[in-house]
Amino acid sequence: MAARAQVENLPRLGDASADEMSPATERRIGESIVREMQRRGMVYEDVEITDYLNRFAATLTATTPASGHDFEFFLIRESTLNAFALPGGFIGVHTGLIVAAQSESELASVLAHEIGHVSQRHLARMLARERRASVVMLASLVLAVLAARSNPQAIGGLASLGSTVAQSQMLSFSRDAEREADRVGLDILRQGGFDANGMVSFFGRLQQAGRLYDSNAPEYLRTHPVTTERMADIQSRVGETRYRQRADSVDFRLARARLRALSDTSVDGLRLTRAQFERSVRERTIDDAANWFGLATVAAAARDWPAARKALAEVRRRLPPAGHPFVERLAARIELDAGNPASAQTIVEAALARFPSSRALVQMRATVLLARRDYAAAVPVLEDALKLYRGDPSLWRMLSEAQGGLGQAARAHRAAAEQYVLLGATPAAIEQLRLAQRAGGLDFHTASQVDARRRELEAQWREEQQERRQNQR
Repeated sequence: MAARAQVENLPRLGDASADEMSPATERRIGESIVREMQRRGMVYEDVEITDYLNRFAATLTATTPASGHDFEFFLIRESTLNAFALPGGFIGVHTGLIVAAQSESELASVLAHEIGHVSQRHLARMLARERRASVVMLASLVLAVLAARSNPQAIGGLASLGSTVAQSQMLSFSRDAEREADRVGLDILRQGGFDANGMVSFFGRLQQAGRLYDSNAPEYLRTHPVTTERMADIQSRVGETRYRQRADSVDFRLARARLRALSDTSVDGLRLTRAQFERSVRERTIDDAANWFGLATVAAAARDWPAARKALAEVRRRLPPAGHPFVERLAARIELDAGNPASAQTIVEAALARFPSSRALVQMRATVLLARRDYAAAVPVLEDALKLYRGDPSLWRMLSEAQGGLGQAARAHRAAAEQYVLLGATPAAIEQLRLAQRAGGLDFHTASQVDARRRELEAQWREEQQERRQNQR
């Protein structure tokens, strides 16, 4: 009980001092970082798994400790085991972390820990130390740290954007902050209905890896050191909790298999991964449907259509009759890439009747319509989708293509502008709006909207440039 009392008496770091930075400012910083990461191609735009990740994490963010905060989870295509919290509730998750997690409770334990950092406003406290820094400078600092972690050589070019002094400490939490995130994370796990032992098992494996590999330890271990003291604190709290068994969802199993299948898309990588999945299906392991799905995914990536179709048939045999949207999207993708767009459209239309809320299937439907040059049908599909997913750059790109296919040049440029805004390319977005104005053909109301949007983006860009110039003085 003494250890439990020690944990309960941890200082609560996320108190009044965090109020030096407003949540709105913190959110602006986070948005700036994510936009820049997208512009640099650092974000993995896999809508299917990104949506799964956010649906899954919603169970955690709906708990009492996470209340009052907005969260958004995004993927980084990296085989390393890592996740990180950014200002404003943005949380990046490396694909390697999902592949390495042996259960959804293990994955939840890492996400809950990062949510704990956000809910206790540990990041806000760090950023508030740079009182004279602008939003642009703070965003640049955080981005520089992230780049340096994955590529130490990259820090040189980014360091000029901000103070090198702050870079050594930014995003490196104190020991007390890590322990508080553990405590809050465990509460989140319990309230979310997950097995709290997932945190013990996952952090225990990381700790063991650290002992075995020392300087080559998992990335998450380097940014979130798992000390013996921390593990004792976690085990003490978990030991007093009733064991809660939680079955992994089909979504998790299929998403994990898909990421594993696409972890190395080189010719040799696909061949090796395919051999691993083939061995798994021969051995009839417990996760049979996921192994067949992984085999179908890797065969499709290798453009072996017969093998991909055969593996998908095996997946369907092992799933409920209604099927699964991941499986149907892959089936449509296979037919489209194999040169059968009509078959792809039949598959995706039938799947959407069963899974109308799947954004990946909506995107696939639009992709098929564009491939068939049915622009007139594609435009309303995309416009309806954007009412729900206005922040999806892929949908704006496809809408621009469809409108261009119909000869609606001004509308095509307008849609392209929104895509560039979401990718953090403001000057390109402004140019697209100017092209829309020069193309003509817009009614008065739409033309006024284009003009207002251009002026808004120009003012935003001038403000950002002014902030950068001030920071460089």
